[in-house]
This record gives sequence, C-alpha cells and structure tokens, in this order.
Amino acid sequence: MFNIQDLILSINHKKATGFLIKNIHNIFYMTHYSGEGYVYVSAADREINLYVDDRYAQRAKREVYKGGGKGKDFNINIIGVKEACKDIAADITEKFINSGSNNNNGNKHKLAVLFESAYFSYEEFLSFKKAFKHSVRFIPSHNILLKIRSLKDKNELYSIKKAVSIAEDSFLNSLRMVLDSELKLNEQDIASEYKRGLLNNNSKESFETIVLSGENASMPHGVPSGKPMDKNGALLYDFGAEWNRYKSDETVTLHFGRPDKKFSDVYDTVYSAQQLAISKIKPGVKFKDLDKTARDYIEKRGYGKYFTHSLGHGVGLDIHEYPYVYNKNADTVKEGMVFTVEPGVYLEGEFGIRIEDMCYVERDGAQIITNINKKSFYIKDILQ
Repeated sequence: MFNIQDLILSINHKKATGFLIKNIHNIFYMTHYSGEGYVYVSAADREINLYVDDRYAQRAKREVYKGGGKGKDFNINIIGVKEACKDIAADITEKFINSGSNNNNGNKHKLAVLFESAYFSYEEFLSFKKAFKHSVRFIPSHNILLKIRSLKDKNELYSIKKAVSIAEDSFLNSLRMVLDSELKLNEQDIASEYKRGLLNNNSKESFETIVLSGENASMPHGVPSGKPMDKNGALLYDFGAEWNRYKSDETVTLHFGRPDKKFSDVYDTVYSAQQLAISKIKPGVKFKDLDKTARDYIEKRGYGKYFTHSLGHGVGLDIHEYPYVYNKNADTVKEGMVFTVEPGVYLEGEFGIRIEDMCYVERDGAQIITNINKKSFYIKDILQ
C-alpha cells in the first residue's frame, strides 16, 4: 500500500518542492488510475494532483474513487488539462506561490521539482522547462518510487499469487496438450496454447512467452519458432500472467526422452544453486551475496562461464523492477519484497537450463510463491 510519507521524506531529502511523475505503473500504484497522465506530489500540501485530458477524465474519476480517492493522510485531486505541459506548469506554480513560496525544507522562494527522468523524453523535458518559464530547478530522479513499491502489502501479494496460479494452470494445460499431440507441436503452437489459457482466465501475458526446444533452449531470451519439438531433448518454458496489473514470472526446464549424463549434471547444478541461494534469503542479506552464492556454486561445478545473467529481479506492477539481484547491488533484502531466483546455464548448440521461482521475503526467510516443483525435469513428475 502506498505511504505518502515515505515519498515526502524522499522529496525533502532531495531538497525539492514536489515530484512530477509520468510512469503509468507508478501512477496506478498511487491513485488506482490506469490511464495516461501525470501526477504531482507536493511535499508541503500532502496532496496528489492527477492531471488528465478530456479523453481520460471519466475513467480517472471512476478508477480513482473506486480505489478510495484518498489515503489515510492525503487526498487525490483530479485536474483536467488541455495543453499538458503549459497547464500543469501553471497549476504547480500557482500552488507553490499560494503556499507562501516556502516548502519548509530549506528551499525558500525556489521551485524545485523532482521528475522521473527515465520516463520523460528530451522534448517533453524541454517543453516543461519552457512552460515553467525557466523558473524551476528540475532534479532528475528514477528509483525513489521503485524502492517504495518493492515492499508489497497483503493485497499486492494476493494479486501476484493469483497471477501465479493462472499462469501455472495455463502452463500445465499446455503441457497436457503436448502429450495429447504425441509431441508433434512446435514452439509457437505451445506458446499459443498457453496464451489461450490465459485469455480463458481473464488474464494476459506479463511478457512475451518463451518456449524453446532442443538447442534453441541455449538462448536465454530466444523467441518461439516453428521448430518442431525435440522429442529427445530439452524444453525451456518461461511464462507469466497478470492479475489486477500485478505480474508473475516463472521458468521450467523439461526433458523429453532419455537425457544424457551431461544434461542431468547441468540440471542438478542449476537446481542446487537455486535452492542454496533461496535458503540464504532473509532480511539484511545483500543482494550481491545472494548472486555470489549461486554463481560460486555453479562455478565450482564447472559451468560458471555459462551463467550469463543476474540471479533475479523484482516482480510486481513491472515484470522487471527493483530489487535487482546481481553482483553489484549492495542493497539489502527487506521484509515484504518479491523477487525471482533464476540461475541458468546455457551451452550453445546443445541446450540451456534455467530454473526460476518467485520468492516473498518474510521475517525469517523466503516463502516460495510459485508452486511447481522443479526438482525433477520429467514431464510426468511435473504433471502429477
């Protein structure tokens, strides 16, 4: 649940007057409005101003007020605009002047606005600068809200778990269809069947589904093709769903036929590395240490150079969001976070194995919120 106080503390820490927000997921997180627009949060007024044009006015009113229209200690004001940059700049400037030109954080008579630099185009930035008549100091900011969003409340966790359930149901149904076809489907057929299952559950993909067979599975982010399934090879299946805009992400690697010793050894390496890393998750642990735990184990087993990506990433309103579990992130795990643990080994021209689960951080460790048991790579075991 959004806590405006956390955001105001960050605004004040940056010695700013307010925060201008454009990212649609951040706007939804704060207001429950799912369309296009801008939000301005004033540190002095403890108000959220949602700016929309006529195309979205009714939708904004319906969604904001359905979501409550206010928090415990703030109100959401819906303000119509015709010329976005000009009208928003005029409204923010007027409110700043009416507040006495003092935001109580050391910036007397100086309008200083944080803005989401990652989501504003350069032309948009220049248009706002001109609309403010160059009387504003713009302060680029990117991850303030992303860090606040990383702590999930019970409603957010419910939506994520619901997305997981829908995704896994569609995944398992698509595997049953694979068996019914006597393994005659190609990668695109399987992905299409998965998508149909999501639609039947009033959901959609949280990202483009990855289904890769045989040597294609050595591409971490390959695209499903018309290649027939390898009836004696690997199938890497990376899938997710969406519920109430919250997303899921999970990867299962299977083998059809009789795997050789090398495949079995790599699979055991990846699975053991994943389980070892998950066992280390608890509040206070550094993300880079989680990555190192899995990476060191895979290196010890002789496959270190084939683990070519980070260990994991946060999942929520975005499919990839803070926190990022990689070797340079010295931030620490916090209770309430949701992120993936997904080591992989990719042998070009042979096969690839990735095993991915989503974890919710509790006081004493991690709760795995994906449900498919990945200890075995046999389809019969997964379908039990």
